[in-house]
Amino acid sequence: IARVITHPSNPELVYVAAIGHLWGYSGDRGLFRTTNGGTTWTRLGGGLPADNRAGAIELVMDPSNPSILYTAFYDRLRKPWTFTSGGKSGGIYKSTDAGATWTKLTRGLPPGETGRIGLAVSRQNPQIVMAIVEAAQTNSLAQPGSGIYRSENGGGSWTYVNTYNNRPFYYSQIRINPLDHQRVYVLTTRFMVSDDGGKNFRNGSADEEIHGDFHAMWLDPKNANRYYIGADKGSSLTHDHGKSFTLFDNFAIGQYYRIGVDMRDPYYVYGGLQDNGTFASPSFSRDARGILSDDAWKVHWGDGMDIQIDPTDWRRVYTEAEGGSFRRYDPETRMATNSRPSQANIVNYAEVLGANARGTAMFRFNWSAPLVMSPHDPATLFLGGNHLFRTTDRGDSWRIISGDLSTNDSAKTRVTHGGLTRENTGAETHGTITSVSQSPIAEGVIWVGTDDGNVQITRDGGSRWTNVRNAVRGVPAGTWVGRVEASHFDPGTAYVAFDGHRSDIFTPWIYKTSDYGRTWTNISSNIPAGQVVHVVREDLRNPNLLFAATEFAVWASLDGGKKWTRFMNGMPTVATQDLVIHPRDNDLVAGTHGRSIYIADDITPLQQLTPAIVAAPAHIFDQRVATMWENGSRGGQRGHFWYAGENPPSVAPSGTLPRAGLTHSAFITYYIKSSPASPATLEISNGRGLTRVVTLPRGAGIS
Repeated sequence: IARVITHPSNPELVYVAAIGHLWGYSGDRGLFRTTNGGTTWTRLGGGLPADNRAGAIELVMDPSNPSILYTAFYDRLRKPWTFTSGGKSGGIYKSTDAGATWTKLTRGLPPGETGRIGLAVSRQNPQIVMAIVEAAQTNSLAQPGSGIYRSENGGGSWTYVNTYNNRPFYYSQIRINPLDHQRVYVLTTRFMVSDDGGKNFRNGSADEEIHGDFHAMWLDPKNANRYYIGADKGSSLTHDHGKSFTLFDNFAIGQYYRIGVDMRDPYYVYGGLQDNGTFASPSFSRDARGILSDDAWKVHWGDGMDIQIDPTDWRRVYTEAEGGSFRRYDPETRMATNSRPSQANIVNYAEVLGANARGTAMFRFNWSAPLVMSPHDPATLFLGGNHLFRTTDRGDSWRIISGDLSTNDSAKTRVTHGGLTRENTGAETHGTITSVSQSPIAEGVIWVGTDDGNVQITRDGGSRWTNVRNAVRGVPAGTWVGRVEASHFDPGTAYVAFDGHRSDIFTPWIYKTSDYGRTWTNISSNIPAGQVVHVVREDLRNPNLLFAATEFAVWASLDGGKKWTRFMNGMPTVATQDLVIHPRDNDLVAGTHGRSIYIADDITPLQQLTPAIVAAPAHIFDQRVATMWENGSRGGQRGHFWYAGENPPSVAPSGTLPRAGLTHSAFITYYIKSSPASPATLEISNGRGLTRVVTLPRGAGIS
């Protein structure tokens, strides 16, 4: 959904601009209207494109006349290896009868194909309409091309005022100050401001503390100096027209790609964030207020991806930014060493690639290249490109241990530019490894999945590889491998999650093999259609306990995938990109793409829940050791503008002050088959003969 507009005096009348599916010409696309508050919807035509390629990317309403609407249509298609922005059916359209009929506006606008377009109507003078248009690039204003346009007659004709248009597919947002139509804003990598109607722009986000990559803006209609802007770091507010900003960093809206945990007590959760680097935060804080923002610290820049922490020494942290950018980091000394595989540090470079090979041009790394630590040796790590790279000295040197494990389809591995506007961020680098998993049982067994559908296995540490993808039935060839997971109990057992959304297929696919990939069984069972699976995890203690993270939920299976149950108590509906089970504390940690980190404390009851226990009248599970913590608050009161994550329920504050004591509880988990007629009790005794009787809440199930 690109835009939603409600009629100013009739809340039942709503318009929706729908762009359609990104990865295929399917889904609802176009301009839609409801007159009954959303009960039913009508797709508007009357002159709008109907080729099922272009969708509505923008919609604005004349503030003086709600029957006058402007919309922009956009033809775009993304594939894992390319992105096309622009088409012949795009452009700007105007309606003067509440959407019944539309006229395409062309006078003064770029001829030929157009790409993404943003629109704005002046509140001060609604005849003034501005557009930022993606089109063929030009070097001057003499020939209409990509850039900024201004109309002063309601779109009847347009003047090309500026060639500026930074990364159109990603931004293309333009606004007009409601009290001064000469003041124009363009949201791009920087927040750009014009004081002369768009002819010249200056950086309006000189306060770099609010981050870059701007996507959203709301202007106060009564105060020309007050507005909110939204960027990759969140939302900010200014009262003085950008001289200073307040950054609202008290929202849990982190978009995690991958997560990891260390072995400190309490342990820290590490994670790579979209355009916010890699951060580490404690799983709970010795502050009565909870886990504060200043408990976290940054490890890496860019788009954070995989992160691995030495379980024997938390100061040895290995992290990665987009495209395989590898770094070794010491959190105490802050010493960082960058060591991406290259000709200079690959010990068998010439042996594998040839004596005349030069540079790293033949290496391809996925946007989210996998970085994995060996469960057998913390000094050994694997990094996936198109080849699999291994280091046994913590990243000082690397060795190539495979050939090209992708399909190496030359039609999909060449660099493409993105349609009308050149765009080479690396997000479409294709023919790459997306997931690596080494067997914890057999050191020589390594599994690899690729973005073009291969599932490869070696049983001798990389000397020989076998592609077992053709044995997987029911998944189209070329489907992206989201995650491979080697079993913790059997060297021949592994799990694979296929992610078809990049092929415009939203079927959940989880497969299991128990014979090194010769045969596979689909264990997706009752996970609903539409819930693409991002990751599958096998429990560390119970081979029948599985977890799956999808685009909308986290699921658990107690029977090896025969049946799945939503495991969402306390979690919102959100895409979950990664799951980690803490090997000591037995917590399940979820990294979401939009709602930060969630922790399910102590999954022991799920690990121990056997059919015999379910059939029994009652059962007490093994209990986790409880620790009594002292308050370790480092600061005083902060007003009300701060964020605090939740501490575990077993550690609660005794008051509201930061220095308040911590009230400790030892959780006892138990199972009752059916709700008893009278309250059940639990008797607890210690070694000194002291006994306490606790009345249990009524109800069946696990408590």
